Amino acid sequence: MASSRGPHRYERVTITLVPTADERSFRHVPTTFSSSERTYAWRHYDKLDYMIVPKKISNREVKIELFVDLQAKGKTNAAQVHKMIQGFVEAKMHTEWMGLKLASISRASVATPPEQMFRRGTIEEILGAQLGK
Repeated sequence: MASSRGPHRYERVTITLVPTADERSFRHVPTTFSSSERTYAWRHYDKLDYMIVPKKISNREVKIELFVDLQAKGKTNAAQVHKMIQGFVEAKMHTEWMGLKLASISRASVATPPEQMFRRGTIEEILGAQLGK
């Protein structure tokens, strides 16, 4: 959970995905929302920890904010961070994000991830109810 990480700073990018004609597009909206914890959870992939927060979901695009905590040793520059994020997104496109294709990845910026708990009626609960997850 974000609260256990203290004042640490993270990278944030906005990823825009485009649904394909495939009906599975909206079954795989990327998120790391934990319904049991009722907040967004951190996950691990290769050399980074990540949190995904959906920002916009429409029939034309899905925008998500990806918060990243790099686990690579030593200093990393913006190009290395972007390359790691690109690799992460490509891997997810082929495994978990079925029916979505990549439109864009914004430049990374320093940010703090969300720490608040969510009440009934969050986007994940609404989508989960409609999609029968």
